Amino acid sequence: MRERLSTILRIAKRFALLVGILAIVQFAWVFVSGGIESGRSADCIVVPGAAVWANRTPSDALAYRLERAAALYREGRAPFVIVTGGGEGNYAEAVVMAEWLGQRGVPEGALIIENESGTTRESGANVAKLMRARGFQSALVVSQWFHVGRTRLCLAQEGMETLPVPCGGNTLVKEPWFVAREMIALPAYALRLDELR
Repeated sequence: MRERLSTILRIAKRFALLVGILAIVQFAWVFVSGGIESGRSADCIVVPGAAVWANRTPSDALAYRLERAAALYREGRAPFVIVTGGGEGNYAEAVVMAEWLGQRGVPEGALIIENESGTTRESGANVAKLMRARGFQSALVVSQWFHVGRTRLCLAQEGMETLPVPCGGNTLVKEPWFVAREMIALPAYALRLDELR
């Protein structure tokens, strides 16, 4: 009986070690894919959507993305900003994002709205179509460090060159949850498992 218990404990320890190593590798993948901003310019800036409140204001996470995108535009790093994200009616993420950017000096002619997507995968495909239609080949992707990698991956899978621009801001209260989600979503998107539904 002791020998069997010892064997079970040894197997459990090895399994726990394997799970721990996989978690570290996945965290590293999410962290590294978020990248370090290079300072380079691109054909456009891509800002994926996030929550919009009922009063048509961006959530904190979305506001951080938009502030960074507006700064990049003012710095002359790209002549166009593509905002992406669907939703219902006046609450479509991309529509609210474009209004927010317009109120902060990004001209209407520099804004491209993609408001039909409901997932990061759909955003990548729809944004890539818009980019190809305009002859764009490269994009500065602005999002939180843990989300930049998956957005870049979706655009890269559509043939676009991407440069990471992780946005700053206060640490989000839900950040551990979002990081855990990306640790699952990034490999799933890399293997295109999200398209199997």
